[in-house]
Amino acid sequence: MNLRIIVLALLTVLTTNFPVFAETPPMPPNTNGGDPTNDGMKHIDISLTGGVVGLIAHDPPASPVVMRSGFGFDFTPEKFDVLENVYFNAQHGWLSPGGFLVELPPGGSIWMKRTGVTQPVGSTFNVYEGGNGAEGMAAWTMNEIYASDGDIWQWDGAMQHDYFTANLPGSYSMSFEVYIGDSNGNPASGFIAATTTFQFVTPEPAALPLALLGTMGLLVRRR
Repeated sequence: MNLRIIVLALLTVLTTNFPVFAETPPMPPNTNGGDPTNDGMKHIDISLTGGVVGLIAHDPPASPVVMRSGFGFDFTPEKFDVLENVYFNAQHGWLSPGGFLVELPPGGSIWMKRTGVTQPVGSTFNVYEGGNGAEGMAAWTMNEIYASDGDIWQWDGAMQHDYFTANLPGSYSMSFEVYIGDSNGNPASGFIAATTTFQFVTPEPAALPLALLGTMGLLVRRR
């Protein structure tokens, strides 16, 4: 049997045989599952100059960002159940450093469109609508967004961090086109869009036994 399947099965057994206590999920800067020096937010700064959308990626945190494990956790409120028994990360975010874009046409909006993904064969790769710390988790819908290529999402200009989840170890990426459109998401004429890609990685099978031991210790402490 495939090693990753064995380990994930063991994690599932552990999460169903040890009591866990409900807790709020980590905020976006704390969703890094790797080197702690890569904690923090990884923003894409969005600008609009002369009708051209500009994107600047912050680095660090390093790319790809490492998803952390949601195995063995009970997140509350219920809308955060989508982060349980998967890997997740919310470090990537959208930001307009100078405030909302002032060159938008009347009725115009900023839109993000999913243009492609890469993921391991047989895996699931999902995105759930989050928000930012100023508005608080209570305001976040955690509804699924960007489910398929071509799906669009309207941005209001505020800092935005969504939760990306994956169920298997490996490398993942999701590519976006950022464009100016009307209230229905139809592209506006006279503007040039920009593209970017968010990259993620989850622990490979060789690292999973250590993660398993860590989860066992965590669950034992919670008993």
